Amino acid sequence: MSEAQKNKTNEEILGPAKIDLVSIGLSCLGSIAAGFLGGLFTLLLTYVILGSLQNSNIFPYILSLIGFFAVLITVSVTFILNRLLFSEKYKAGGVVIRQIFILSIFFFIFITPLYVYINWVKPDFIVFAFLFHILINILAVSLLSEILSSYRYVLLSIYGSFIGFFIVSLISIVLFMNFSPSRSALYSLMGVIVVVNLLITASRLLFEYAYYNIYTSTGIDYLGEIFSKIENEEKEIVAKAEKELGTFE
Repeated sequence: MSEAQKNKTNEEILGPAKIDLVSIGLSCLGSIAAGFLGGLFTLLLTYVILGSLQNSNIFPYILSLIGFFAVLITVSVTFILNRLLFSEKYKAGGVVIRQIFILSIFFFIFITPLYVYINWVKPDFIVFAFLFHILINILAVSLLSEILSSYRYVLLSIYGSFIGFFIVSLISIVLFMNFSPSRSALYSLMGVIVVVNLLITASRLLFEYAYYNIYTSTGIDYLGEIFSKIENEEKEIVAKAEKELGTFE
């Protein structure tokens, strides 16, 4: 147990993690930097390596693989930075990173056929497959990392992450309607990964910040009580089942 954990009061242990505006700002800056790294990786590989492969049959597979690594770079760096900022919350770092990798592999396997289909039917629209891949993959791994790190307050992460996801989806639709094809492609390859990573992080943290302030003002832990009730109900069901099995024996 770390020194910080030993010094925590019972109220801090039982309640939601403390969060402030400075930590939110630093986490948002980290998410921008992580998204920029992922986007830069995508842009460089797409224009340098894939330029000669665009008309090749392996192009959709390579683009899907680039999406996989771009997401992996972005979410891994984001998680590591958040772990530095919120060390009390993100304890199981190795477990989370492994599960992020496994989930991203599943997305790569199941989304690659979409790349292939769109490249076969409408090659100019393959950027939409990449856009969808980035959006849904980052949303999924964001939720996964939060569930594994703080299941008691995961509803905050679910609400915040989905709001960020819907906002960035709306932004993407508006940009595609008003941008030229070249700018839309640039946004899909580099901009979207920055925007979605930032907005999901920001909206999730703002939900956690608002809830923490409600908790400190009222002293009522609505979400903690919900999961405590669910846990107690599960224990009662298990205890009842064990008791009934014992009577039959």
